[in-house]
Amino acid sequence: MKKYVIKAAKFTNESTQTTHNDSYNMPDWQNIEALNINQFPWYETGLQQQTQVKLCANNDTLFLQINAQDKYSYAKQTQLNHMLICQDSCVEFFFSPSGILGNSYLNVEVNCCGTLHLAYGGNRDNRRFISPEIARKIKSTSTINTLTKIENDTDSSWTIELAIPFSVIEQLTEEKVNKEKWFANFYRCGGRIEPQYAVWNNIEVSTPDYHRPEFFGELYFVS
Repeated sequence: MKKYVIKAAKFTNESTQTTHNDSYNMPDWQNIEALNINQFPWYETGLQQQTQVKLCANNDTLFLQINAQDKYSYAKQTQLNHMLICQDSCVEFFFSPSGILGNSYLNVEVNCCGTLHLAYGGNRDNRRFISPEIARKIKSTSTINTLTKIENDTDSSWTIELAIPFSVIEQLTEEKVNKEKWFANFYRCGGRIEPQYAVWNNIEVSTPDYHRPEFFGELYFVS
């Protein structure tokens, strides 16, 4: 089981513009260690593209930075919680905010243009989706500044940053966030030309399946 430490956020003096036309201070990502989504349990052919995720947190907010190598960047979905965001160039973060393995888990999915899908539940069915009102509290930025994306010859990579208030997680899950330990996994999926099926903590099943909390790794918060 892989482990990752979520360190206390330290901030630069720079601010970044979000998709909601507001701004927030950027964490100092240079001093945050990355985890690698570099296990390919369902690999067949094509380029295995590299994906890194960095996380940090303060008392109120979880911050994520996603850096994805992508020679074929593609995004079609623009609607919050669309079920096919996973077919776009996409990174997903599944985690148990209660800190209890086997309990319900939350999935955060984001395509390369920043469109989000968030839901909570105990399995792949009967999940509770985030409302547009609550989702607007999440701050997001993307290095791709269009709502959709078609592959082109200049594609090389994209970066997404998310700032997710713990209060948003608590509103969706209706329970307190454990700020000491989570169980979680990270996934790279989607794309049309060479679909990616990569994971952080390996999943030992025969076909692509991300709703597998029994294969979550561990996240620890430190102040």
